[in-house]
Amino acid sequence: MSDQKQPLIASGAAVDVELLREGFNRGFADYRYNLQMDAAAARTYMRYAGIAVDDCAVLIADENGRPRGVGAALLAVRGDEGWCGGLSVAPAYRGQGWGRRLMEQLKVRALERGLRRVRLEVRTENEHALMVYRQVGYESVRELLLWERDPRQGPLPLPFEPLEESDPARTLQQCHGWHDQRMAWQRNQSSLLKTVALRRCVCHTIPAKDGAPVAYAIVELMQRSRPQPPGQPDMRLQILDIAVDPDAELLDAARPLVQALQLRYVDALVTLFNEPADSRLNPIFASFGFRVYDRQCELQLDL
Repeated sequence: MSDQKQPLIASGAAVDVELLREGFNRGFADYRYNLQMDAAAARTYMRYAGIAVDDCAVLIADENGRPRGVGAALLAVRGDEGWCGGLSVAPAYRGQGWGRRLMEQLKVRALERGLRRVRLEVRTENEHALMVYRQVGYESVRELLLWERDPRQGPLPLPFEPLEESDPARTLQQCHGWHDQRMAWQRNQSSLLKTVALRRCVCHTIPAKDGAPVAYAIVELMQRSRPQPPGQPDMRLQILDIAVDPDAELLDAARPLVQALQLRYVDALVTLFNEPADSRLNPIFASFGFRVYDRQCELQLDL
């Protein structure tokens, strides 16, 4: 690094969006999950999360005589609240305080936008990132669980209620308020409405006797991002959102919904991310053999 110019942080408004995407990808190249995005995926992600390029920060380094994105911090804005949609620094530039400086730049931008708070999520095992966020003033709010069920565990009992399909956007508008707790940014109503408009999602419901839904799950079936070893499921059913009418009997609504989903997508790995640790649905998942494969800490910065 001694023969290279010192990297610099630029606002997203001052750089090409491709530098922002490159900085994001290079910082997450060795991450546990596949967060590499091509240009189309980056546009889709930023659109449904509410991320504007002008609100982001990019770490730029001169490599072989040309500017390269080597880190990024993304800020989503919705009303007077914000969300950090990613902080990344390429391995060769870590340990030099760039992550903290990127987050400080995001804090400045949040203040310029008049936000009153910014939230983010980070894996509970990522102690270095937690330290960086706390240096900037973020405080822990709660724990979020990531659930999965492997189809090789075998089928669940047959459901006693049939699945029906409904319009995802209409269901979100009518029923998202069923959640007993505030949802993380990716699962709040605004984000989900953008998601179902941009992606091939299906909404499954369990109806009551009068035909109105008492539970719903919005799902997306997709090929798993990396080739799987022989015998492991190639498809993943991502539950984007799931909720039960608070006036309904929890077991009578949630259990048949989960059973019917597993039966409909019997060969898929079923996943659900960012379910609050205190959610009343967690005992249902555990009783059906779902396992918590990761945990995230939700942090908040009050401005």
